[in-house]
Amino acid sequence: MYCISFQIQPKFAREFDRAEFLRRVRPVRSPEVDAIEEKGKLFLSFNFFTEFPAQLWQELQQPLFADAEYAPKLAPFCVVICDDENEDECRLLHHFDPNEKLESF
Repeated sequence: MYCISFQIQPKFAREFDRAEFLRRVRPVRSPEVDAIEEKGKLFLSFNFFTEFPAQLWQELQQPLFADAEYAPKLAPFCVVICDDENEDECRLLHHFDPNEKLESF
């Protein structure tokens, strides 16, 4: 099992529109939402579990990053990683810093 995790930067997590994100992704798959408060910071992530991460990643990009209206509301504020259940493999699929080297399937 793999997990594709959208992690919102803590400094933007409180203002992040969770409802809009969920409205866009639910036709593809409903995520597990983790919102953890620690030392005054909110750590917000949306976790999608799948046996087929490449396919799910492709399907999630359409309503999120490929949407010209919504992409600017998400891309600068998140990191997307994919790891397996053993955490042996972790891929960086998206990073708010365009200088970060991304991986693909």
